Amino acid sequence: MTNGSHTIYLLKANIRQNLFRHLLWLVILVGMFAAMAGQFNNLFGTTAEITTIMTTLKTPALVSLFGEVTATKPYTTADVFSSEMVIFMGMFMIFMNISLAVRNTRSQEDSGLLEMIRSRKVGRVAPIYATLIEILIINSLMGGLFILSLAVGKLNGATIAGDVLMGVSFAVIGILFGCISIFLAQLTSSSRGAYFFSYGLFGIFYLLRMLTDMTNPKYTWLSPVGWIQKTEIYTNNNWLPIFVMVFSSFICLFAGIKIASRRDIGSGIFTPHSGRSQASWFLNSPLRLLLKIERNSMLGWMLGGLILGAAYGSVFNSIGDIIGTNPTYKKILGVSAINDANRDLLLNYLNMLALFFVAIAAISGLIVIFRLNSDEKKGYLEILHSKAISKTKLANSYFLIGIGLSSCVFILTLSGAFFIGNATISEPLALKYFWQMLIGYLPTVLFFIGIGIFFCGVAPKLSLIAWLYLLAGLLMKMFGPLLNLSEKFENFSPLGWMGKIPVEEVNYPLTVGLLAAFLVMITLSLIAYNKRDVI
Repeated sequence: MTNGSHTIYLLKANIRQNLFRHLLWLVILVGMFAAMAGQFNNLFGTTAEITTIMTTLKTPALVSLFGEVTATKPYTTADVFSSEMVIFMGMFMIFMNISLAVRNTRSQEDSGLLEMIRSRKVGRVAPIYATLIEILIINSLMGGLFILSLAVGKLNGATIAGDVLMGVSFAVIGILFGCISIFLAQLTSSSRGAYFFSYGLFGIFYLLRMLTDMTNPKYTWLSPVGWIQKTEIYTNNNWLPIFVMVFSSFICLFAGIKIASRRDIGSGIFTPHSGRSQASWFLNSPLRLLLKIERNSMLGWMLGGLILGAAYGSVFNSIGDIIGTNPTYKKILGVSAINDANRDLLLNYLNMLALFFVAIAAISGLIVIFRLNSDEKKGYLEILHSKAISKTKLANSYFLIGIGLSSCVFILTLSGAFFIGNATISEPLALKYFWQMLIGYLPTVLFFIGIGIFFCGVAPKLSLIAWLYLLAGLLMKMFGPLLNLSEKFENFSPLGWMGKIPVEEVNYPLTVGLLAAFLVMITLSLIAYNKRDVI
């Protein structure tokens, strides 16, 4: 029996298991991409519109989000599209592949499924081979559909070579991070660790990309997340980053296969240290036990949120320079007027950042909350259910930690942006704006958490709806104005309901309503969880 025996059998099983998820990713990502490609000629068809948006995209605030603008004059609609979409779409391709790689490898070991499979005539590294083939198939398919969308959209200034390079770039960066995750899954002894290292490494790469783009773009080569923008699509069509990503994918995959062919099932290179012979008093309740288990992940989320917020806040002074260094504005406005204009720019920038901060905070909490169901499926909670521990107490342990984590992540991320940003400017923003954002957006975070809690207790198999609602709300709010969609689409979620805080005042009745809905969803979830059988 070879190490790759029955790879095709596993591949077919994995595709059947993941088919629904693949279809969702295809519909959401390709649909959004095609819609954008079809609208950009109408949105940015004239020279004046293109010049205005390209000037905006070169500001530090948007460089931190979308990356360095590599296009050269004369700009075209295709240049605008590439500058806005490359980093953004690349991120979603990365998320998709990290999830797929860890779920098909380390998560199957955690559940015991891989142990059953390996008891048959299945090779040691067949699961990795099957996962790799699936990654290649789904990314190639999506890359081809991206190319087709660009061909149908016929962006002004686009070329066939640029269209092909963009589609290939998205596919290859997804494959790269899929291979990185396969490698990291061999280092850890659990799917928790694999997800933590995979997303943590992505976060480090993203921050490195952001900081180098704003200071010295030459050093963006240090971040794999930044390689995709070095392709200079529609300008120079540089294929070197593609070859670098393919070579790096091969190295990570080779290392992962070598480790997998030698390690025992369920083990990893980074083995957990031996615990005490007797558990400490701290672990005598489900809440404290879960805190112990999740502490590293929680610290990672909170520290990452603080660093991310501080990184975005560090460009406050550069945002003010947009007006302060413009001679025309200096003549037309006075010093005080310039300061007012700078403040308005910063407040709008904070409103834009709030979308990401809410999403990041909600994701951190939802991951913990949905582990209640995944831990039940894996049998981790059987010993707790056999004790005199009520289901309400057990569920509340997950819910409270998820709520607390998401709240802390949001507060720390917002604090990092606001207070570090204020330290970089001569006219700091008033503290009232911080409190407005906290009061206005924290209930939004809790509302998304409440949706996750509701599905966790009432309909665990439909938990994916919570993720889709969060993603759709974020996309509608971000790209609704660009696609000339009506305000109804922007108001698809609380991200749109809350308005433009801190530019506008907090809608206190809506804030109270979101908190009330949050409490109702928790109550309904606990009632349903106590009545239904363990998964």
